Amino acid sequence: MFDNDFESIPGAFWETLGQYVYGYKEGDKFVYVGKGNKNRAISHINSKGYNTDNLYIIARNLESFKADKDDLQSFILESYLISKHDPRDNSVAGHYKECFIMAKFSELFEEFQKDQHDNFETLPEWYVNNYSVLANRVNRLGITSNNHALEFATRQKMQCFLDVSTEEAVSLKVAIWAKQADEFDVRLKQLYKFCESFGIGEDKIEKSGSREIYAIDAKGMNLELAFQFIDDFFS
Repeated sequence: MFDNDFESIPGAFWETLGQYVYGYKEGDKFVYVGKGNKNRAISHINSKGYNTDNLYIIARNLESFKADKDDLQSFILESYLISKHDPRDNSVAGHYKECFIMAKFSELFEEFQKDQHDNFETLPEWYVNNYSVLANRVNRLGITSNNHALEFATRQKMQCFLDVSTEEAVSLKVAIWAKQADEFDVRLKQLYKFCESFGIGEDKIEKSGSREIYAIDAKGMNLELAFQFIDDFFS
């Protein structure tokens, strides 16, 4: 199917599989089964002479099962067996049944491509309606099957990042790139004061990760507020 051009498989597709279990079949029998994430499933193509037409994703998104559960391994196996065999006397139908729907790799990729086409046929309405805010201010627009990520130009050593999912869930972050401690403190105070003008207190500004990137009102952010924030940021 892919004619060994595996670089054409985008990273966004592998993300849809999460932590998965895969296998290669010959006829009706599996000749190899493995586990992995990202593009692990195709790492054997050259070494073992496998063909992606015989590749199956047996289970996927297994990270859905919480790692802090004491009986995690048996819990996953139980859920798989209930999903596969649907025992008559089990009162619970099983957990995360969608993780155990086995499918051909090629069919999953075709479905992904169709979704990509549907999502990317036109830019979303919110992008078009707010183009006056975005024009000449966006450094990069990243698009995946379920998300649009906008990276804005840096202004006074601060930079806005806006993520909008296909369901219009919004995440707004501001990075402070000042290297000197005293300059960083000045920029952070400016950020706090700027957010305060939108009714966003310091308690709603959370540092995100190890770098100086701050999530702004992460739980209450919406598109209207995000675009007003960005427009005023550049004014």
